[in-house]
Amino acid sequence: MSTAVVFGANGISGIAALRELLCRPEAEWKKVIAVSRRPPVLDHEDKRLIFKSVDLLGDEKGLERALKEAGAEDTTHGFYYAYVEKSDEDESVNVNQKMFENEAVTALEKLAPKLRVFQLQTGYKYYGSHLGNDKRALPPWSEDSPRHVGKNFQHTQEDILVERAKKNGWNWIITRPNIVVGTSKVGLHGNFMSMAVTVALYATACKALGEPFYFPGSTISYGLQNDHSTASNNAAFQVFLAQNEKAWNQIYNISDDNKSTFEILWPKIAKYFDVPLPTPEADEPKSQVKLGNDFYVAHSLVDWANTNQAKFPELAKQLGIDPKVFDYATWPFMQFALSRTWADTATMERARAVGWDRTLDTFEDGYKVVFEQLKREGVIPK
Repeated sequence: MSTAVVFGANGISGIAALRELLCRPEAEWKKVIAVSRRPPVLDHEDKRLIFKSVDLLGDEKGLERALKEAGAEDTTHGFYYAYVEKSDEDESVNVNQKMFENEAVTALEKLAPKLRVFQLQTGYKYYGSHLGNDKRALPPWSEDSPRHVGKNFQHTQEDILVERAKKNGWNWIITRPNIVVGTSKVGLHGNFMSMAVTVALYATACKALGEPFYFPGSTISYGLQNDHSTASNNAAFQVFLAQNEKAWNQIYNISDDNKSTFEILWPKIAKYFDVPLPTPEADEPKSQVKLGNDFYVAHSLVDWANTNQAKFPELAKQLGIDPKVFDYATWPFMQFALSRTWADTATMERARAVGWDRTLDTFEDGYKVVFEQLKREGVIPK
């Protein structure tokens, strides 16, 4: 029987991991310790689940005390999903290194003599998915593709994990998803970088305002392949790896692996919300809204949100949803993600080689599932 510690347990990926672990029998996972800064948001009465509210940027001793109270000496598996967004890359490296190395890794070194494997989730940012065409290797990316030039907190974290695992005699696993489709409890603290939540709020507002469902990016990004990584699928894969010794000490890309494009997804989202698409569905890029090298938008989502911001509270009241719900949207992230002019793809051969054979329909198994969850939580109208 195994014991897991999940860091970043209230986020999209962390909650998916908790659900996946707890759907397994007690003979597999006897205890799951969930660590996050905020109080627990997962509605689950499983007696195996122990929540500890700890700030990973706080006192190191505080994390150690919380883990001791939770019985972390039995820990066999670590899962790390915690992340703090910073616009400055130097600051991003520093803050995420502190949380990962100084807090999580160090605490398990001291408290978990039975630890067998530590799993870290990073992402396609490792390859430079956030950078223009001249700053990174060309996709599709394999796990061995070179790093982009410049600093990246994911590079730092991966190096730390491999080094500290070797020092402590642990095994390690690194997984790299792309656009993660999932949701956490929006009403409590929002969803940083949740494309599905933001697109749901955008479609809801467009319908209520009587506006077409404009695609923020251009014709270029509309037709490009963009890998999505549904959170529930990522978690299932990560638990699969954790229980497969032959898969340890490797890096894996993970996506829904279905050659998805927004040309396929956007009309399905519009149909789900019964909001009209414009004609044409996507426009040519406009030079005045060029966002930087190789980034273009035809309809700025940030400008649209700023224009309608004053209307959002009354709009939410009319729809019978939380008056602050539109504050949870991440308009800049969605605009950024939809304005790239290159395919955002990676290979899945390594995952397939260890026996992972699942492929998802990103809309049916990802976006639609999230939309239904948002309805149940009262984030969008039922």
